[in-house]
Amino acid sequence: MRVLVILMLLTSVARAQDEFEIQVYDVETAHQGESGIELHINEHLFHDRSDETHTTFEPHYGIREWLELGGYLQASVASGERYYFADAKLRLKARMPHRYWNERVGFAINGELSAVPSQFEPNVYGSEIRPIADMRAGRLYAAVNPIITFDLGGDLAGHPQFEPCAKLGVFVTDSLGFGLEGYAAFGPLDDLGSEEVERGFVTLDYRARAWDVDFGVGANRGSPDHPVFKLILGIHP
Repeated sequence: MRVLVILMLLTSVARAQDEFEIQVYDVETAHQGESGIELHINEHLFHDRSDETHTTFEPHYGIREWLELGGYLQASVASGERYYFADAKLRLKARMPHRYWNERVGFAINGELSAVPSQFEPNVYGSEIRPIADMRAGRLYAAVNPIITFDLGGDLAGHPQFEPCAKLGVFVTDSLGFGLEGYAAFGPLDDLGSEEVERGFVTLDYRARAWDVDFGVGANRGSPDHPVFKLILGIHP
């Protein structure tokens, strides 16, 4: 119940966040020497300008059992127009080697560097530190990512911003689960609460041995970018 209350609080102050990757991270990393890829598709319907689709290819590779290197190749297309390359991001994710509290709780941290055209990110250059905590207790799953972002250019350069997100899910079978996700942005740490737009999702998760799917439907309040459909297809042979 406390996790659900936190999730609702997070969504009550959200703004439009990353349009290419709408995801709450878990703590898992690829095994050493193993690779995989994720495809992210985010569709914004009934936008004031036109329908918009954002796609991201995210390959990753296990450097160590506890350390993963990943990257993003991003593109965007509006209805009836051609794709626009939206540049790339590089990330490094490290996790604690063991889970705690009888193997229920895990911890990790993810760092990113990005260079995104100004039409998608006004600051162009940015970075992110994403602490990750998740819990698996029976069929219950919960994760929290208290993200700190850093614009490396633009008006907010030098003003770290707090953008937490969280997920609460229940797996009805070993493979199939349903959940709620909330995304928030409180603005710069020296001006918390300066932005207020909500984003929340209802999600369906399916896990197989070599692939998984995360599908969600969500909406914003205080922004024209709604409803939002997201699909994440992961392949990890």
